[in-house]
Amino acid sequence: MNGAELTRPHVFEPGADIRSGRTLLLLHGTGADEFDLLNLGKAIDPQANLLSPRGLVDENGMNRFFVRFPDGSFDEDSIKENVDELASFIRKASVHYGFSLEGVVAVGFSNGANTAGALLALHPDTVSAIVAFGTTKAFSSSPTSPDLTGKRVFIANGEIDPYSPKDKTFQMIAEFEGFGAEVTLLMHPGGHQISSEHIQTIAKALQS
Repeated sequence: MNGAELTRPHVFEPGADIRSGRTLLLLHGTGADEFDLLNLGKAIDPQANLLSPRGLVDENGMNRFFVRFPDGSFDEDSIKENVDELASFIRKASVHYGFSLEGVVAVGFSNGANTAGALLALHPDTVSAIVAFGTTKAFSSSPTSPDLTGKRVFIANGEIDPYSPKDKTFQMIAEFEGFGAEVTLLMHPGGHQISSEHIQTIAKALQS
């Protein structure tokens, strides 16, 4: 179901209580689309609204949320520009569909997880928490000093994921905690993938 006044391709699936319930903002990985994480969202919270936008950057035919350079490093100007646009979309979608920004949890995988972290840093008013699967640090150093008091951050990475080196993970944790966020780190023994055990753990934690 697409909103007529929201031109960005997306899916919105209403939950049990659109206005007062949780809304999961689903942010896909490179090469996926707005349909990719719907089942993940339902597994995390079957009662929640699901808002799943498509990344607007085209990398050789693959959808992404921001530009990366050929060497794999991130274009930080592109992160800011595209996250600003995403925040604007979330605010418009909140009005259009009638959900509260206070109940938005950004759930992302890989490029979408990086985007969730950048969204929290740049526009903390648009999310109450983030769930980042297979993530790494979006910015070399945070361009802002947000007050993240009361915000929850779940980082769920693999022990042997080359995309998520531990040193950058710990830098990211220290940065978020320094801004006041409550960070939970979950590690599975695999690589660049989502652990079903992590899904269950995070689903329970969000209900508490």
